[in-house]
Amino acid sequence: MIMKKNSFHLVLSSVFVLACSAVYSQAPFSTVTINLNFPQYQKLKLDGGFVYIEGAGMKGLILYRASENSYLAFERACPHHPGASCAIVQVDGSSLFMIDRCCNSSFNFSDGQPTGGPAERALIQYRVDMEGSVLKISDEIIN
Repeated sequence: MIMKKNSFHLVLSSVFVLACSAVYSQAPFSTVTINLNFPQYQKLKLDGGFVYIEGAGMKGLILYRASENSYLAFERACPHHPGASCAIVQVDGSSLFMIDRCCNSSFNFSDGQPTGGPAERALIQYRVDMEGSVLKISDEIIN
């Protein structure tokens, strides 16, 4: 009887972990096109600049300029509890890192890895392609 109960708990735990992982990793959206010449994207003219993109991913995206030819797009849903209504990652006021004020997890800009708080997984990072002054963000996950 104890063996059956332990097996049941193991299976139930595995299903829960897989379900949580699936919820966080599935954020399909149509390709987002950004023209860097448009005024609303002026913050992206300098390294370290960022904008929030609504309507893509689970809770929107953070588009960040790492360098002149390198832009990164991160999911705003915190990987610690992505379903929580308050779990929305934002750029800290210092613009040095990203943070979810709900659980106080912080993340770096280089690859979205956690740098503090309870989060153990990186932010989902989406593919960004650059063609001249146009960026195309697809739902292809790169991490």
